[in-house]
Amino acid sequence: EIMETSRLFARTCARLDPAWALDLGGHLTRVAHSEPFWDVEKGRVLVKQRTRLYGLELESRAVSYGRVNPAHATEIFIREGLVGDTITWPFDFMAHNRTVRAQVESLLTRTRDRGYLNLDEALCRFYAARLSEVSAVGELVEVVRQRRETEPRFLEVQAADLREEDLAQPDLEAYPADLPLENRALPLNYAYQPGQEGDGVTLEIKVNEAETLTPAALDWAVPGHLAAKVEHYLRALPKEVRRTFVPLVETARTLAQQAAARDRLTGRRETLPEALAALVKERHGLTLAPSLWTEKPLPDYLRVRVRVSDEQGRELCASRDLAEVQRALAEHRRQISATVAKQEPTAWRQARLRWEKADQGEWTFDDVPRTVQVTAQAGVPVLAYPGLVAGAAGVSLRLFRAEDEARTATRAGVSALLEAALRYDLGWLERDLKALRELGPLAATLAPLTTLQGQALAGIRAWVAAAERCPLGEGTAEHLVTEATWTQARVRAKADLRGLVPRLVDGLREALELRQSLLVHPTPYPGLADDLARVMPGDFLVRWPYVQWQHLPRYLRARVLRAERWSQNPPKDAERAAEMARWEKVVRALPPGAAADGLWSLIEEYRVSLFAQELGTAGPVSAKKLTLALAAAKAGESESIAVPKSPASARPLLPAVNAAARAKKPLKSLQSLDAIFKR
Repeated sequence: EIMETSRLFARTCARLDPAWALDLGGHLTRVAHSEPFWDVEKGRVLVKQRTRLYGLELESRAVSYGRVNPAHATEIFIREGLVGDTITWPFDFMAHNRTVRAQVESLLTRTRDRGYLNLDEALCRFYAARLSEVSAVGELVEVVRQRRETEPRFLEVQAADLREEDLAQPDLEAYPADLPLENRALPLNYAYQPGQEGDGVTLEIKVNEAETLTPAALDWAVPGHLAAKVEHYLRALPKEVRRTFVPLVETARTLAQQAAARDRLTGRRETLPEALAALVKERHGLTLAPSLWTEKPLPDYLRVRVRVSDEQGRELCASRDLAEVQRALAEHRRQISATVAKQEPTAWRQARLRWEKADQGEWTFDDVPRTVQVTAQAGVPVLAYPGLVAGAAGVSLRLFRAEDEARTATRAGVSALLEAALRYDLGWLERDLKALRELGPLAATLAPLTTLQGQALAGIRAWVAAAERCPLGEGTAEHLVTEATWTQARVRAKADLRGLVPRLVDGLREALELRQSLLVHPTPYPGLADDLARVMPGDFLVRWPYVQWQHLPRYLRARVLRAERWSQNPPKDAERAAEMARWEKVVRALPPGAAADGLWSLIEEYRVSLFAQELGTAGPVSAKKLTLALAAAKAGESESIAVPKSPASARPLLPAVNAAARAKKPLKSLQSLDAIFKR
């Protein structure tokens, strides 16, 4: 009824349930099914069932889809339940199939075969061929129970069932699961994730194992990538060189096989660019520098990504550049070391008491290790770096927190020890240098003889006691410097000092005679006086390092040849002089030091190549090399500047050395004979 007072009210007299219409008017209702789905909790494929009476929906509920459409319900059950691996019932065959699928997927990922994307479809076809009208877990349990009596391996998939028959089986040895390294196997993980950080190969490694890694080990970690790497390097070559290797794909495959065979035969592990450069020179007669490929690195999926983790599995750093990984670990250790020094000073005190030694006048240090472990924090070893420190009373052994600090100190310490071990030999040398008086008037116009003697002694002392005579870490990965290496350096230094003074006197006499001839030359070229003062000033024995003294006669002889020839073609001489002036101006702007000295040596060699090519140079030199050396000097990388090398005997100022260098160059005219046979 409806009653109206201040408002309108409707009162329920009797409640009607719409469900009554399902029974009373069942002959008039219409049933529709839609949206089938897999219910994980019920373990069954269901479908929504809607019942309508004259368009009015009376009921909506989920019913078993297997009764409505058995074929489609089975397909959904297979795809969502079996292939999707969402069935919670512990079927044995599903555990087996998970293992097989993981193995096949791993193998396809290693070879970067996109076929792993079709594994779902292959597994679906496998189940569909063996199951029909199964849409619930209970039904599957019953089918498996019945079929297992006659087929024990019912529904157990094999690797061949997931691979197409016409596809070749990948080589497991070409894509190993681990990297052997010093009696250990480090796991390699493969991933096909283009554009993501983890794409390609990832090497899982602990902190204490990272020190054993080398660039060569990473280059050869995956043999299956070798051909692709070689092809990339060949494509990175200049066009005129690349033509030699056409067709590139077959040539790359052949070179990869030859490189692998060469690596197995030699047993000397090189980086791939080094091995490829040596192989190209051997097979094709082309000389390629391995550094040619540094500007065009490999794509990321061909470079092993190194992931370093601590004992708890937490990632410390990850990169495809091994040098970057080592820098990150060094910084991490430095931070931990600083923390330990504050929080656990006792550990550092104990390490110092065990390893450090007071000032020593001679070698008493046994073998100096590269690192010593102070303690460990969160699974990361806290390392100290032993180093030799030169002091007023001798050389001591100290522990450093940074490796570069230990190396810098050790170079000075080794030099001080060598000088102390050679003190008696240097005393005899100082006495023997009085023989420089034989030079007499030749040196009078340059510097007093006592000054020359002092300069010669200082130059020879710096050379004979140089730290380079005892290379740090040579021949061993565990020690910074060994007693055997230092002993060899001391014996070699003593041998180099024997008979040195007579050779030095002869060489200086030759250089001073050439200087004197230039001072009174009848046809001096413009700027000869300044040029001569620059190459042989009053302090030339200090200005030039000892290893460069042997080149002075050749530098002076080049100026003699220029003085004799410049008047024949003044414009050409002026053009070359302008080229030299440009380089000299640039080098003069550099601060004095090893970088500037190395550049001066290169410039003198360049001068010889321009004005007296028949004399030969101590090594390859060009404007391009000068440009690279100048860039390195400005960047503070003086070690990359290649100064002219000395003969193996390291004996300075031997006329025979210059003659041998000239004999290597072909004679271009009869006038060149004058440079070899003196009148």
